[in-house]
Amino acid sequence: MKVDFHVHTEYSPDSVITFPMLVEACREKGIDAVAVMDHDVIEGAFEFARLSGEAVARGEWAPRILVGEEVRTTGGEICGLFLREWVPDHLSPVETMDIIRSQGGLVYVPHPFDLLKLKRLKASELKALADRIDIIEAFNGKPRLPLANVLARRFLDRNAGFPTGAGSDSHEPTHLGAAYVEMEEFEGPEDLLEKLPRGTVHGKLYSPLASALVRVRIRREKKALERAQVSS
Repeated sequence: MKVDFHVHTEYSPDSVITFPMLVEACREKGIDAVAVMDHDVIEGAFEFARLSGEAVARGEWAPRILVGEEVRTTGGEICGLFLREWVPDHLSPVETMDIIRSQGGLVYVPHPFDLLKLKRLKASELKALADRIDIIEAFNGKPRLPLANVLARRFLDRNAGFPTGAGSDSHEPTHLGAAYVEMEEFEGPEDLLEKLPRGTVHGKLYSPLASALVRVRIRREKKALERAQVSS
């Protein structure tokens, strides 16, 4: 299966991806599962998981939804995967990781070496927190600094033991699936961690500016449709 571990939905203030958009994009790109990593909110992940389950129950195709959240901490962004409830933002990295793990979730570190992010976990901190980190993102679809993926891969090559993930970090549907892991099917967090090291990371970069322009276009089209519906 192909898993995009980093996708944002319309529940993130900077994303426009609706559930129908997600389904269409995943079908087009051959993505079987996505981890919803909305910024500091979890309602979208739960809602999309519910909609996916209902679609499958009706005999329709829909991607599998992994419930997650991208949490702003005092030391940068940290993602939780397989979450059961919201993780509050603006806590320390250690507090955030401990809350994620207390839910039986996995700690996923996104875009760890995007050097233009002023708040991020440094290499020394990643090593120091190794016992709390489950997955490190080896490839992000739109880092603000393209070198970030090279640095992430170099770190992971030199520090064996961290399972590697990949995600498009898509905030609009056209670039969903730009990065993913091709791996065996899995059930639950422990099975994922057991199989992830045998997976293969695939990815291609896309422009953050291009992504922003797509979002502007989609928002304009939505507003035009709403105006047309009101006038009719």
